[in-house]
Amino acid sequence: MDIHKPKPWHGVREFLKEYLIIVVGVLTALAAEAVVENLHERRLSAEAKDAVRDEINVDIANVARRLEWEPCFARRMDEIADLLDRVDAGQPFAPPAVVGGPISPAVYTQRWAAATAGGRTSLLSSDEQRAYGRVYTQLAHVEDQQAAEHEAWYRLESLKTLRRLTPEMIYDQRVALSKARTLDAVVQANFKQVRFYAAEIGIRGDAKLNIPAAEAAREPAACQPFNGPGH
Repeated sequence: MDIHKPKPWHGVREFLKEYLIIVVGVLTALAAEAVVENLHERRLSAEAKDAVRDEINVDIANVARRLEWEPCFARRMDEIADLLDRVDAGQPFAPPAVVGGPISPAVYTQRWAAATAGGRTSLLSSDEQRAYGRVYTQLAHVEDQQAAEHEAWYRLESLKTLRRLTPEMIYDQRVALSKARTLDAVVQANFKQVRFYAAEIGIRGDAKLNIPAAEAAREPAACQPFNGPGH
């Protein structure tokens, strides 16, 4: 077997030439690896951004459905207040046929949570992280407040099952109604903040929701007559 011995360097110039070739090769390899890694991170960042933007767009369109029916919810709260005032003034109590309450559209945060858990949100700029974070913070507030609303409206819903109201019951219903009014106002205020922050990053809430036409057209119970048909 032939063994080729390495050729000795002939002078400093040849040594530097060989050294330069090795250095350039290593640097080229490192630069190529950095470019590939940078492109990969950009792709992940773009995917994360697109995902959370789509999610926010759906959330805004979904919660906006609630605002379409706000006049019904406000009227129903006024009707409950009038009923409590009449009974408190000594008039006979007639239970309402329908109470209802605000609809609570779902708020989705799974994509943002997944992107954060996977470290993809860290690939966004600090300004982008702050901008998206503000939107999701307000959406979380809306979701929490809608859950708290249910408790108040559950108590108001009990008016349908009662046959008389004691002073203690009237007080309890007034407390629930006050809570419902306050939370309704807070939900609307927070949703305005959601829209404002989303608009700053170019999200308009114009997503097309996959909701059956019959369901989308169905009015909430709070829009139905308080004392039943014909009233």
